[in-house]
Amino acid sequence: MSQASIIVRDPIAASALSTPVAVTTWPRAAAYAIFAVLAAVILLTFGDYGISWDEWLQNTYGLKLLDYYTSGLEDEAAFEFVNLFLYGGFFDMLAAILNLVSPFGEYATRHLLGGMIFLAGLVGGWKLARLLAGERAGLIALICLATTPLLYGHGFINPKDSPLAWFAIWTTYFACRLMEPGRPTWKTVVGFGVSLGLTVGTRVIGVVYIDYFVAVLAIAAGSRMIMGEPWQAQAARMKASALAVGVIVLIAFVVMAFFWPWSVQEPLNLVAALRSFAHFAFYPLVLWNGELIRADHMPHSYLPGLIVLQLPEYILLGLAAASISAVIVWRRRILTLFAEPRAQQYLFVVAAGTAPIVGYVLFDPTIYNGLRHFLFVVPPLVILGAIGLDRLLSVVEGKHRTAGLILAGVLALAALRQTVLMARLHPYEYVSYNSFVGGVAGATNRFELDYWGTSLAESARALGAVITKDPSLGLTTGVPAKVFACGDRTSAENFLPHGAVWTGVLAEADFYMGMTGVPCEGYEKPGKIVVEIKRLGVVIGYVRDLRHP
Repeated sequence: MSQASIIVRDPIAASALSTPVAVTTWPRAAAYAIFAVLAAVILLTFGDYGISWDEWLQNTYGLKLLDYYTSGLEDEAAFEFVNLFLYGGFFDMLAAILNLVSPFGEYATRHLLGGMIFLAGLVGGWKLARLLAGERAGLIALICLATTPLLYGHGFINPKDSPLAWFAIWTTYFACRLMEPGRPTWKTVVGFGVSLGLTVGTRVIGVVYIDYFVAVLAIAAGSRMIMGEPWQAQAARMKASALAVGVIVLIAFVVMAFFWPWSVQEPLNLVAALRSFAHFAFYPLVLWNGELIRADHMPHSYLPGLIVLQLPEYILLGLAAASISAVIVWRRRILTLFAEPRAQQYLFVVAAGTAPIVGYVLFDPTIYNGLRHFLFVVPPLVILGAIGLDRLLSVVEGKHRTAGLILAGVLALAALRQTVLMARLHPYEYVSYNSFVGGVAGATNRFELDYWGTSLAESARALGAVITKDPSLGLTTGVPAKVFACGDRTSAENFLPHGAVWTGVLAEADFYMGMTGVPCEGYEKPGKIVVEIKRLGVVIGYVRDLRHP
């Protein structure tokens, strides 16, 4: 069977073997409109987010990195600051620079920066889907990425894992561009090098993208060898690839070294960072399916289970369609498939989305706080799901145009429903669960919700109304009410109202602030509930009056 006949008879398999369809105007115009709306929403809402649990540490790290450069490389305090030196500092150092001029405040500026990186990441995901499957698939991918609550919510409050995810998507995009036939452009080479440097310079796990690239090249070479390509042609291709990869690695090294200077202070620092994260010595209790389990004893189902429970249902449908497409193509051309550049590109994206999950199942690393440490696998999975939806639409349209329109309408309504749910959860989008577990209500007391502690900000503000109405408290007596929180001090103290102060001693506290689904052993005390922070009918955070058990 010829390649042409496969394309005609099998619209799903065509995505892996043919070039994208010609550019159409309406999907791109719609994408531009979505970007404009998202930019406006980010600018209007970035100030709504509370301060996440570790954010003060990362903010301090950025200031210390800035001190390193402004001191002429003399001040090396950043290299000894807790364990933050094991991470790259692009986001934190850029935030420190922006805060020199920003009028929004230290943490609000960080949240705005996170939102802008999220938006830039969406551009990368949109371009990647367009490259692989055409304009309509790009539009579907943009909608799917923007309506994935994990990605949206983490964008504002997670200054490590969210930037990593989006730098990795740009790395994936440029890697796929490099696999296209012909001599790569300098724009592609430089883009690959810079994005790879930012990825590794954010978290050392980014080095796996080099492994993926080399592995795909090796598989492609084997596939071409099976097809009988002369060794001279193979050698010429390998020589050209080696030159491009050498330049890419050099650019990436320079970018990484600038934003993560500790990584180049000693020859084996990168290896030390990899070893540290492979055996991370932190073992909090994690709420999983109604049980509290130590982070180093989580079941193999933890990571794949959360992906199934937290991705929107239509993305999971798309992943199922994409999997069927892959099986069809694989069965037809099992040995020679990866001689095709398009198939190589898909293989890279599949590796980016699935290899870390397989690694988790095989090696049992310490894991906690949901998907946040593996957030970088979510965008490629969402993009593959979006391409699967695009192919599914093509198949249904090919059989019956009206049925295709109905399916498109159903998917549009599903995305609209998801957008409404995210708006109702705001600014706690990242705690979302899908209908397979009964939504956020079904996840309550079974899975973690606001583990970042961002609801402490709203709880602290709401406490102000309680203090104002109570004549026995600080505003009347002049003695401030003492507040203890199960969470980071900065997350609560920065938002405490007049008449209240933070205390680190639970026994002397008048009020206790906590979050649903976050284990706080030893901190819980009986008291009257005076504040409840609710979304979708579920209590996310609360305040107890400890004076009235």
